[in-house]
Amino acid sequence: MKQTKKLALLSVLTLASALFTACGNNNNQPSEGAESGKGNQPSQSAAAEKPYTVDLMMVGDGKEEDIKAVEEAIDKIAEPLINVDVNITRVGFGSFQQQANLAMQSGEKMDLFVTFALDINTLANSGQILPMTKLLEDHGKDILSKLSEGDKRAVSINNEIYAIPTAKEKATNYGFIMRKDIADEIGLKPEEVKTYDQLEAVMTEAKKRHPDMYPIGLDFTNVYRPNTEDNLGTGPGVIDAMGESTKVVNMIDTDSYKDFVNHMYKWSKSGLVMPDAANNSESRVSLLKANKVMGGFSGLNPGNVDDIAKQVGQPFTVIELTKPFSITGHVAGMGWSLASGSENPEKAVEFLNLAHTNADISNLLVYGVKDRNYVMVDEAKGIIDYPQGVDSGTTGWMSLPWATPNAAISYLWKGDPEDKWAYLEQYNSSAHQSPAKGFRFNAETVANEITMVSNVDAKYALALETGTLDPAKTLPKYSQELKAAGVDKIIAEKQKQLDEWLAANK
Repeated sequence: MKQTKKLALLSVLTLASALFTACGNNNNQPSEGAESGKGNQPSQSAAAEKPYTVDLMMVGDGKEEDIKAVEEAIDKIAEPLINVDVNITRVGFGSFQQQANLAMQSGEKMDLFVTFALDINTLANSGQILPMTKLLEDHGKDILSKLSEGDKRAVSINNEIYAIPTAKEKATNYGFIMRKDIADEIGLKPEEVKTYDQLEAVMTEAKKRHPDMYPIGLDFTNVYRPNTEDNLGTGPGVIDAMGESTKVVNMIDTDSYKDFVNHMYKWSKSGLVMPDAANNSESRVSLLKANKVMGGFSGLNPGNVDDIAKQVGQPFTVIELTKPFSITGHVAGMGWSLASGSENPEKAVEFLNLAHTNADISNLLVYGVKDRNYVMVDEAKGIIDYPQGVDSGTTGWMSLPWATPNAAISYLWKGDPEDKWAYLEQYNSSAHQSPAKGFRFNAETVANEITMVSNVDAKYALALETGTLDPAKTLPKYSQELKAAGVDKIIAEKQKQLDEWLAANK
C-alpha cells in the first residue's frame, strides 16, 4: 500500500475555469482505450513488475477520503496500461508555493507538480526541476506533438523544455464590457466601436439615460488598460507584442499609453468614471450588482466575461479593442514540471503523457469521482454538474481545470458553452505571437533600479490610469522621476539581453 502524504489544506474560493482544445475526443467521453482496452495496451513485462508510484502535487483543497477515491480510480486505469499508480497531495492556494519549495528543497521524493505561483526559470537554474525534452521524445510523444513552436520556446530554458503548459488560454486581449440591456437600449453596435472617441460617444449616451450609474467601473483598483505590450518579464521597458519591432521603450512614452490616460482624465472630469476610482475597495461584480456601474474595461480571455455575467446575473455586450496576443508569461505561468526528486523520471513523464490523452484520467484529475464529486447531466454531450447538496464550497475535490494537465479532453460543467474548447483552441492558435516570446529577462544587475522604479510607479501609475491626475502636468514629472530612478539603465539592459537572445534564436 502506498502512503498518502498529508499536508495542511486551506479553504479557498473556486477559481474560474479556462479550458483548451479537445484532443481526439470530440464528445469529451472516456477514451476508447480506457473503456475497451484498445489504444494504450499494457505490456506483459509491465504487468509482472511492481507499479511505480508517481507522486503528484496539485493546487487546491481536497478531502483525504476524496483524494484516496481519485487515486484508486486512476490506479485501476494506469496500472494495466503503463504500470504506475499515483499518490496525490493537494495543497491550498495560500501555502502551495511554500509547500512545493519545501518538498523540493528537502530532497523528498516528488515526481510531478503544477507550477502555480512558481517560476520555472528559478526552479531550473537552482536544479529543482529536470529538463524534459529527451524524456518527452521517448515517453511523451503525444504531448510533444501538440506543443506549438511558440509555446515550446516559452517553456524552454537554454533550449530545454522544463514545463508542459496546462489547458488554458495562452494569450490575452482587452476591450470594454457594458450591460447588455443598456447596450441594447442605446442601440450599441459593438463591431462599429474601434477608438476611444467612438467609445466615448457610447458611454455619454448611456450615462445620459442612466445618470445614477457610471459607464466605467473598476475591479477594486484594476483598470485593465487595453494594451498590446510585451513587458519582457519584469521591470519597465516594453515592446509592441503585435508588431515586428524589438526596440525596447519606456511604456509611458508610448502613444497608446498617452492616449489612454488622456482619455481617462477627460472621462473622469465628465462623470463617465466612477468617483475616487484610485481608491476603490469594491469588486467589479459587487458594483455591477448594486447598479453603481454599467461596465468597464476588461480582459477578454475565453470564459472571462461569461464568468462575470454568471456572478452578476445578467449578460454583457463586448467591445473588442485589441486582438489576442501571446507572450512568454501567458504560456509559462502555469504548467506541469518534473521534480529533481523523481526516482523514475521516465515513468513520471509516461504518466503525464497518459493524463494528456486518456479522458478518464483527465476527468478524475479535473472533477474527481463520478457520482461522488459530480453527476452526469447529458452523457452524449459530456455535460456534468455537482451532485444534489454539493457545491464548489462543499465538494471534497476542488475542480481547477486550468491547473490540471489537460482538461481539454474532459467534461463540461452545466452552463458552459458547448463550443468552449473549440473556441479556446481557435483563440490560442490565432493569437499573434510576440517577437520576444520565449525571452526571459535576467534582472540581477538592475535589481536596485527596478525597486526604485517600482516606487515611482506606485506614486503615479494608478492615479494616471484612473483619470485622477492630469497627464499634461503629471507625465513630465513621472518621466523625470523614472529617469532619476534608473529607468534608462533597465531598458538598456533589457535591450542588450533581448538582442543577444534574438541573435541566438534566429
